[in-house]
Amino acid sequence: MWRMGERKLVNLVRMLLISLISLVLFLSLSYTFKVINLPEGEVIRWMVPSNEITKYYQFEKPDSKEFVGYFSYDGVRNTVVFQKVIATKLEIFVNRERVAVFGDGTGNLWPKALVVSVPEYLLRESEKNEIKVVLHGIVGAGISGSPYLVDMNTAIQGAQLINMFRNDIVLVGIGAAGVILYLFLLAYTGASANEKKSYFYILMASVFMILGLVQFTYRETYGSVESYLIFEKLARTAPMFVVTFLLFLIFENSGFYLKPRFKIAFLIIPFLLTGLVVISTNTKYVHFFGLLSDLYSMILVIYISFIVYVKRLLEYVFPVSFLLLTGTQTFYVLATGLPNELMIPYGRLVFLISLATTTLTKFKRIAARHEVLAKENVLDHLTGAFNRKVIEQLPKGGVLILIDIDGLKKINDTYGHIYGDKLLQRFSEIVKKDIRQEDYFIRLGGDEFCIVSNSISEKDVEHIMNRLYNRCRNELGVGFSYGFAPFDNFDKAYEQADEKMYQMKEEKYRSNKKGV
Repeated sequence: MWRMGERKLVNLVRMLLISLISLVLFLSLSYTFKVINLPEGEVIRWMVPSNEITKYYQFEKPDSKEFVGYFSYDGVRNTVVFQKVIATKLEIFVNRERVAVFGDGTGNLWPKALVVSVPEYLLRESEKNEIKVVLHGIVGAGISGSPYLVDMNTAIQGAQLINMFRNDIVLVGIGAAGVILYLFLLAYTGASANEKKSYFYILMASVFMILGLVQFTYRETYGSVESYLIFEKLARTAPMFVVTFLLFLIFENSGFYLKPRFKIAFLIIPFLLTGLVVISTNTKYVHFFGLLSDLYSMILVIYISFIVYVKRLLEYVFPVSFLLLTGTQTFYVLATGLPNELMIPYGRLVFLISLATTTLTKFKRIAARHEVLAKENVLDHLTGAFNRKVIEQLPKGGVLILIDIDGLKKINDTYGHIYGDKLLQRFSEIVKKDIRQEDYFIRLGGDEFCIVSNSISEKDVEHIMNRLYNRCRNELGVGFSYGFAPFDNFDKAYEQADEKMYQMKEEKYRSNKKGV
């Protein structure tokens, strides 16, 4: 008992340290964004209050916003840097002459810092120089940071640094999701039934992550307003599916059972919200349902965090903590309409890569363990289950479920032992497909089997065994009796499970005798 308490304390300390590391990374990233967006030259002075400039304006239809300011020219600094412009098209006028245009009204300009070199013949050294910017947007527009004036070399260096942390990291994220998609597609064909389920969740999360990140990359044009809106809507709804499938993956990998009706509910909500966003023609409703989608994604992230921390799943603490922090920051920015940096791409990238790596590592470890056990002659040749020799190598903890097939002796007497052997083989195939790869399915002898699992909790045993019982009845026409007990010592657990199994057999016998 003391050792168990000590182990829990050690795990708690580890979780706190890992959470602290994720917080440090988040704060470091936030500080980096703040530093790289600081003006390196003369800041443009606008004719309106600064809070009117650094604000995101939501549009109900394609519209534009205009700002006028001024700056002085020292004969050297003639390049304007816009750290972040949220618009589909940007027009810049200096002293009433148009000097630059970005986008065509369907572009996506915000992921990159924009650099504008003003022709020197337009600038006046002894007077104020007027600058006017016109922001065009489909769903909204705004300016983030404080546009400033520097020389060309300084402007290019500053813009490249911003672009590396904002636009380029998203391209890396899309590339990483694509690589994960490709690798898991290759692995999927040769995977076991349990592996395929986990791989499917990663594949779907990767697909939706790629779709959701397209709108986080710079482009001058989408070709049409309709195309722009498609990717804008994907950017608001795809994260729900990413987080949903990663939630399923955590349940699958950590051994916690998620009831089918809850799984269906988790899928219905994102499909419903996506449908509402897709059919919305007024951008006001796109904003509203998009915000609901962001809220749902945030709730899922909080739920995942709760599971990870309550169940103390150490391998998931860092990616989940980082996703929670970046998700909270992004939700706050979107909900308040601030034109700040969105940090969620970092969280999604870390989360997806971490879970994909953990899943592959886990299955490689399991495959290696099974290979070692196979070489040690611990497999039952008839059923492919483990034999009694594996008992000495079983890890402590979890639950032991003892299973006895009903009426096998009568089946052998009636149909012969060859038929009975085939039934045992089919029974073993059904059980192995229904349990996790890390669980031990052991043939103890004759018609007696057991499952030793660290992934099944005692409260879930009845549900899992009822599901398995129904499959056996439907596919084989036979049932079984079972009992279970906490597993620490095999003989002790076997004795307790055998007693419960005997009680089940007695209940069946009494029911049959009464004709029930």
